[in-house]
Amino acid sequence: MDPVSMILAFALKNPNATASAVADYRTPGQVEVARINESMADFAIQALSCYHKTARFRGVQLLAASWPEQYKFGADNSIVMRIELSGVSGSAYQMVVAAMNRGNSYRTFVIGENTLVPYNKNCQLEKWTS
Repeated sequence: MDPVSMILAFALKNPNATASAVADYRTPGQVEVARINESMADFAIQALSCYHKTARFRGVQLLAASWPEQYKFGADNSIVMRIELSGVSGSAYQMVVAAMNRGNSYRTFVIGENTLVPYNKNCQLEKWTS
C-alpha cells in the first residue's frame, strides 16, 4: 500500500487522531534564533523545523547569493537555498526558500516546494524575527 493510502486509511479509522494532527499542524515548530547565525545548514534546519516540524532534514544547497525580490521585504541581504527533506512516509521532498536578514533580524519566504502537506504559514520566520 502506498504511503498516501495508508495515511488516508488511518485518518478514516481514527477521526479523533486526525483532528488532533490537524491542530498540531497549525502550530509551527519553535525557532532557536541563536542557532540561525551558526551556519547555512543550521539556518535551514531551523526554517524546516518551523515550516514542517515533523520533517527530517537531509541537506541544503545554495542556489543564489542574493534574491532579486528581497527589496519587497526591506531586507539588507538574502540567499536562496534548496532544503532537502523527508516526510513522515520517508519520501524525499524539497523546499526552495529565500532567507533574508535586516540588521539582527531574519525572515524567510518559501518560493516553492513539492511536499504533499503544504508548509505551515504560521511559521515564526514568516515575519521578521530577532
